[in-house]
Amino acid sequence: MSFMYGLETNDPKQAVDLWILGINNRSGAVQYAMLSPLLQEETKKQFEQLRWTTGQSSPWVDDLQVVKTAKISDTKIQFTLEYNLQSSYRNFGKYKKVITVERSTEEEMNWFITEIESQYNQWEAFTPAETTIK
Repeated sequence: MSFMYGLETNDPKQAVDLWILGINNRSGAVQYAMLSPLLQEETKKQFEQLRWTTGQSSPWVDDLQVVKTAKISDTKIQFTLEYNLQSSYRNFGKYKKVITVERSTEEEMNWFITEIESQYNQWEAFTPAETTIK
């Protein structure tokens, strides 16, 4: 787990960007490192069961981009992401995720993902930390 200390972020968007990198590389370990300690505790067993690999070979998340940023408070920001769900033979459509990022404490500058809400679809392999919304 020591690799996680090198992934601490002092910028909320950087936490989202690293999480996106984890999605693109199907790295549950990188995604997990961006989660708040509480969310890590709630999902660790599921990440372990997946052997720290997330996603699937097809369809995959493609062109994941931040399309909206909303400042909730000085220590809480929400990012809306849009992406395509793609395979070699078909585009399954455009979907959204809303990621809430919070600073750990007023004294510290580390930002963590505290919530991930994803638009449900039947084809995607969602990560353990995501809540799907129909």
